[in-house]
Amino acid sequence: MIIPLYNTEKYIGACLASVLSQTHRNLDVIVVDDGSTDGGAAIAEGIADERVRVDRGPNQGVSAARNRGLDLAEGEIVAFLDADDLWYPNKLSEQISVLQSDAGVVAVGAVFQYLSGNGRRFGRAGEGARDAASHERLKRGQLMPFPLSSLIARTDAVRDAGGFDESVPPVADLDLVARLALTGSVATVMRPLGAYRVHSSAMSARQPAEMMMLARFVEKRATARLEGRPAPDLESFVSSYQLTKAQRRRDGAARRFRDAGLLVMEGRYVRATALCAVALAARPSYILRRIAMRLPARRTPSAVAHSGT
Repeated sequence: MIIPLYNTEKYIGACLASVLSQTHRNLDVIVVDDGSTDGGAAIAEGIADERVRVDRGPNQGVSAARNRGLDLAEGEIVAFLDADDLWYPNKLSEQISVLQSDAGVVAVGAVFQYLSGNGRRFGRAGEGARDAASHERLKRGQLMPFPLSSLIARTDAVRDAGGFDESVPPVADLDLVARLALTGSVATVMRPLGAYRVHSSAMSARQPAEMMMLARFVEKRATARLEGRPAPDLESFVSSYQLTKAQRRRDGAARRFRDAGLLVMEGRYVRATALCAVALAARPSYILRRIAMRLPARRTPSAVAHSGT
């Protein structure tokens, strides 16, 4: 498994503890330090467990760090985890069981709970994509059904897909899953198997406009690839990028809903409610669907949703 590390000494200890507490014990943990200036790499190196190794290098960005880990990985299955996120003990065992039970599945994600900076859990992220329409959206780069920190996949499939595109770091997960969906099914374990930390320093919170632009580029490129047309290059896409009035309205609603979520995590409910109401008025169906996704997940004996080819 691969953990990119950059200046997250506050969280890396808990992150690694959650990995080493997995009921699935056969692990090779690769911590790729991306030129950190804090003590996070030293904390990882101080873990007295032979399964953990740290690879130090210059700062090249999170996608480059993940690709470096992918180069070093030796197992048939690879997993990804951000250094400020957590796994629950049965996470790997449940997902590996799904992957090994169906040769047509190339990747498995899971529902994750949101986690505030002070450790408070609230809501969830993750959805199934078992129907044909959702699988089509995956291939077209229109859907990222679960957090990247929940993803496990067949190592050869990730390598054959080209790994992470280092030119689009905020949405490299969306791009990778689109390419994986071309080769097989993508499954989601529909119960919480980890926690995804949400804070104001996250890239999606700091650069929402750039993230939305790059997501549209990934979608346009994936659709062109799927339909056998020449794919656009990033430079020409950015130079000609203009939003319609409807897109600005949709982006504004999404940004307000995301900001409302951050306020909820901080316990600022009045302001969060006001922002959510504005977002709901602009995009009711989208906001209601996102609210439903944040409700507690139902625990069922069999809770795996697949996307099919």
